[in-house]
Amino acid sequence: MNVEAKKSHEKSLAIMAGVILIGAVIFSGIVKPFMSERGLCLERSHELQLKLAGMKKDLLIKDRIDKVYSQIEPLIKGNGTDQQEISQFTRELGNLYSKLNVKIRSVKILPGVNEEFYRRLAIKIEMSGSVKNILNFIPAVETYPDPIRIEQFDLKPQEIADNVLASFLITKVVGKAKL
Repeated sequence: MNVEAKKSHEKSLAIMAGVILIGAVIFSGIVKPFMSERGLCLERSHELQLKLAGMKKDLLIKDRIDKVYSQIEPLIKGNGTDQQEISQFTRELGNLYSKLNVKIRSVKILPGVNEEFYRRLAIKIEMSGSVKNILNFIPAVETYPDPIRIEQFDLKPQEIADNVLASFLITKVVGKAKL
């Protein structure tokens, strides 16, 4: 090989080495960080898409809850103070048991329980009478349109045949009064 061909060959090798070196510098300095950043962006995009799908699902559930709440809200709407609400609750229960042939022994108003979004009022009623009349009070409470519930129920026999002493703990849910 002649010298000139050797120099030309070395020159082309030097140019190729320079191109490779410049390519490596460009790749490691520009392309590789860009690809790494793109990978992080794609990963973050995927995470955000999953989060968005979860939020859409939550919105669908929220819509269903709002629909159910709009049906329940009139039943538990609080219109007055605790005293007014418990007074109305006592009258409602009085209307229920006044239709029965029972003797009311006592009506005790228990302290209300304040929850985050509602109040729970409680009344304990003791009554005596025939088993049939006492037991008729249960469906009267259960079919009452307002959200009242029998929390506790006790029956004790009395000395008179077919007569019992009954004790009911009845609660009602009332929305918190708006200030």
